[in-house]
Formats: sequence, C-alpha cells, structure tokens
Amino acid sequence: MKFKRPKMVNLADEIAGGRHVPGFLLEAAEKWLGLHALNVAHEHIDNDWDEGSRENFFRLACKYLNLLYDLEGLEYIPAEGPCIVVSNHPHGMSDGLMFGDIVMQRREDIRIVVNEFLRCVRGMRPYEITVDVYGGESAKRANMTGMREMLHWLREGHCLLVFPSGSAATFSPGDGRVVDDPWQQNIAALALKTGATVVPMHISGRTGIFFQVISMISRSWRANFLPREILRDGRMRHTIRLGPPISPSSYADMEAGQLNAYMRLRSMLLRYPLAAPHSACPEPPRRVLRPIAPGETAESLRAEIDALPQECLCYASEVSPLRVYAVQKEQIPHLMQEIGVQRERTYRCVGEGSGMERDLDEWDEHYTHLIMWDAEAARLAGAYRIGRTDEILKKYGVKGIYNSCFFRFNSRFLQTISRGLEMGRAFIAPEYQRQPASLDTLWMGIGRFLNKNPQYKYLYGTVSISPNYSPAARTLMLSFMKQCCMDAELSKGIRALNVSTHLDLLSEDARLIPVALPDVRALSAMVSELEEGTGIPILLKQYLRLGGKMVSFGIDEAFGGTLDCFVVVDLATTPERARRRYRGKEYTEPGAPAPRNVTS
Repeated sequence: MKFKRPKMVNLADEIAGGRHVPGFLLEAAEKWLGLHALNVAHEHIDNDWDEGSRENFFRLACKYLNLLYDLEGLEYIPAEGPCIVVSNHPHGMSDGLMFGDIVMQRREDIRIVVNEFLRCVRGMRPYEITVDVYGGESAKRANMTGMREMLHWLREGHCLLVFPSGSAATFSPGDGRVVDDPWQQNIAALALKTGATVVPMHISGRTGIFFQVISMISRSWRANFLPREILRDGRMRHTIRLGPPISPSSYADMEAGQLNAYMRLRSMLLRYPLAAPHSACPEPPRRVLRPIAPGETAESLRAEIDALPQECLCYASEVSPLRVYAVQKEQIPHLMQEIGVQRERTYRCVGEGSGMERDLDEWDEHYTHLIMWDAEAARLAGAYRIGRTDEILKKYGVKGIYNSCFFRFNSRFLQTISRGLEMGRAFIAPEYQRQPASLDTLWMGIGRFLNKNPQYKYLYGTVSISPNYSPAARTLMLSFMKQCCMDAELSKGIRALNVSTHLDLLSEDARLIPVALPDVRALSAMVSELEEGTGIPILLKQYLRLGGKMVSFGIDEAFGGTLDCFVVVDLATTPERARRRYRGKEYTEPGAPAPRNVTS
C-alpha cells in the first residue's frame, strides 16, 4: 500500500542507521512486527476523516484492525459523573482500542491511561493520559504529571479508563498460566480522593507464546512486539464484560490497598459465569416438579398446638405472636404434613426443593422438630429439624444421621459430633422472611432448647447456597469460606461424596480474598453487588456470626444442584453477645456461678 501521509510508525526512524537499510528489508520487518497493519489502519482512518466520517478513532481502529468482541453490561457505565472503568490487560494495544470503543458507546468525555509506546498513535492523542511503565525512578517522577492530570479530569466529573496493571499480562510459573501483573494502588487512591464510581471490566484471552517467551527473556523488550500481537487479536473474537458498579459509599471505609484488591477481584470475577472447567457451574438435571400439596386447615393445626404439653414450649416472643415449640413427629401428625408443604414451597422459591408434593423423609421419624408458630394467624411460620446425635448413633448408627448421605465421617469426627445436635431442613415461610423478628425468634427457641439440654456442646449441619446465585457469587463465597472460615483439624475427619471442584477460584484470584474481603460483612457486600441486592444467605451469615467453622463442601444434585457447606459451631466459643441473646441473660455455663442480682 502506498501511504499518502507519514507512517504512524516508520521503522527507519526507530532504529539506528535505519535510513541506510534497504527498503524491502524494512517493509518485511514492519509486516512481521505488526507495524505495517497499524500504519495501514491509520491511513484508512485518516482517509475516512478526510471524506467526512464522524466515527471516532476507536471505532474505526477496531474496524480496520478487525478487532471483534461480544459485549455484556454496557449499561453499568454511568452516563455522567466521575467514573473510573478498570480492566484486566490480557493482550496489549488491542485492549486499549476495544476499551475506548466500548466506553464511547456510553459517553464521550473519556481519557484512557496509556504507556509511552502508544504516543505514536496520532488518533489516540486527544483521549490519552500518558504514563511510563517501563522506566525507573525518573519515570515515577514524570508519572506524577499524569496522576495530577487524572485527578483533575475526575474532579471535573469525567470518565477515566485504566489498566491498573500498567502492562500486558505475562506467564506466572507459580500459577501455571498467564496472569495480570500486580495492580498499582494509585488508581484506588484516585478513587478515594475523588469519590468516583468504579466500574469493573474483564477482557477474555491472552497474548501468544512468542510474546510470553520474549517477556520472560526481557520485560523491556516486549513493548517492541506488542504491535505483532494485534495481528493475532484480529483473528479471534473476544468476550468483554462490564460488571455492576462499585459505589463510593461501598468503598468509603477502605484503604487504598484493600480497594485495589477489591477492584481487581471484581474485575476477575467477571470471567467466571462462562469459564470452564474451574468455575462453570453445570446446570442441575431437569426434574419433574410435582404440584405442591394443599396445606392443612388452621383448625387442625391449632388443635395440635393447644394439645402440646407445656414443656414443649421453648420460647414465646414478647413483641410478636410467634412461639417456638420442640416436638416429635407423633405429637403433630397434621403439623408434620404442613411442615412438608411449607418446606417444599419455601425451597422452590430459591431454586431448590425435593420436587415432591411435600418435603418429608425417613429422618423426620426420629428427629426433633423445632416449629415456629404464629399464635395470632394460626399458621406455621418456620421450622428447624434437630438430631440428638448421641441418641441417633446408639439407636440407628451413622446411617441415622441425615448428612451421612452426603459426607463420610471418620471415628474421631463422629466422637466430636456425638456431643452435638445436627441442625437441618431449616426454613422460614415466605410471608415471614421480611420480618426481622422471624429468624431471631427461631434462634431464641434454639437457644432455650440448648438450655434444656446442656449436654450438647456443638451444633452442626449444612448451610445451602442456592443455584439461583450466579456461578461467580457461589465461587466467591466458597473460596472465602475455604480461606477464612475452615477448621483445619476437624476437616480432616470428613469427606464430601460429591465434591464441588468446579467452583474453585483460580489461584491468582483466590490470593486477593484476604485483603479484599477482611470479614463476612465485606463478603456479603461484594455478593450483594454481584447479585444486585442479594447478599450471602441469611443462615450462612447467622452461623458465621455464631463462630461457626466450615469443615467440608459438597453438591446436592437431588436438591437442585445446591452447594452444601458443612458447618460446626463450638458452643464454648460462641461470642458472648450472641450467647446472651439467644440463650437469655439468665443463662450460665454449667458449673459456673449463677449471676448475682445487682440493684442500684
């Protein structure tokens, strides 16, 4: 192609003595390095503008370099106000071109942070803020000018596009794959200073093997081979996702280091909904859902409640008509049928359930049922199923424990849980789930039940994470619990029969969790952002508040592909505040002196 204008990059000007190198050699080198494709694309762009085209530079660059992508989540970019869009950086120059093309579909007041190499791209100059990621101390000082420009741009209410890693991803021997370089904290510091909305973005793919080899030989060389990667990028279709924004209020209490890890984790989680095999959650097999059976009459239920002996009452709320009773199946034939109906109804609302008319099974025969009764409306508000493990093991053996269907226990683990209560099949009827007192009342009943049975030192069972959560959210919750909530000793004694290996985070993402999510509250906040308002399951949050520790994880395919998290609560380590709340201020540990009455 004959160029009417100066080339965007003329190799003869870039190498020593280039003017004396034969033209055909320079042309061959430019084609091999990818410079010829850039020069041709820029010539076409200039021609289009001369002919009156109003397309922006990024759109035309993607067109002439054949950069194709599938896009999700463009609506997450706010149409106005200070905004920072952060992304991983898998390829190089093509990432910046697609980045600009995407964001300019939403707003035109953009600046993109680029490295020194891209200063030669004339069409990008009106949109760029330049930094030097390959220099030394002098480059760091020079970059302060770029930082001031970014700060000013955001304070004026505009949009900034950033690759916080600063350079294309490279191979990590420790991870066994190509990963983003460390993200620079100065972008998080900018967000904290300006209160900008942060929108995470993820671009699929990676650079080629040749580029990775060059990067391992010398990081300073690789900038020279970035144009070559554009030829490779033009031969594939990329997947690009934007995620729900991170609001200034959600990161206001973070320091730059935590926010930096938080932003990177949010960006990387966008690859999980379609990634395989590490993170894709296969859809559970389709099941035939039978119609749920009609409920029992209020009269029959009230008659059974009225007939219960006084010792069955565990707790009666002082502020609501809710009461909690502990009963056996033979005491409540009609209520037992109602429990099965309400279990199935409640579980189906979150994508779980047995698929039967009622959710009842053989374990209901020998377990204690903790029922929450609305005395005013004469209806079942919720229930828990409690297994007295010592009695179950004596009478039925290990098979009498419900969770033995999904987990295998060694003798040491059995010895521990023999002093515990197996908790399961918990539900709160949908009509009562928005009432804060419901869960609290149910746990007040559990606390009083423990007061009556002080020989039990542990609570254990599984907490379900519904398949209604996205694979990214389920993967995040599971990885958090594996890193931050495990009992290393007890976990040696239990093994899931259906292991949840497909929900593991990649190693470079899992490393971010301790910094990005220092506690359960931070985890729930991130899940709420991913799920647009839905945090971690309330029962999971409750067990973790009680000091519960995870020991194993499995998938229950028969229950809608639910992720089961096996948790053990050592009642001796339960926080004092929770203990006093659920077991009553008058409760004292066995053998401890009774509290004295103090009068003023």
